[in-house]
Amino acid sequence: MELIAKPRNEEELQFVQSVLNRMKIKNEVRENDVKKRKKQEFLDSFEGRMEQLNKAIKGEVQLKTLDQFLDELENNPS
Repeated sequence: MELIAKPRNEEELQFVQSVLNRMKIKNEVRENDVKKRKKQEFLDSFEGRMEQLNKAIKGEVQLKTLDQFLDELENNPS
């Protein structure tokens, strides 16, 4: 289930978040601006990609070559 609230200002946002937190209801704030949201999504996923790259450098995981990746896409279309 999902609830979408659209506070008009920062004060209302803080109030709604405090009520939800007191009720132990999981909540998250999303930017209305698509560019800002896309940028944040990229930055959030970037940390995971960097962690994977560090593991590959340490030899903990094996990365696929571009050819392997393209073959996998070709053989398993979504």
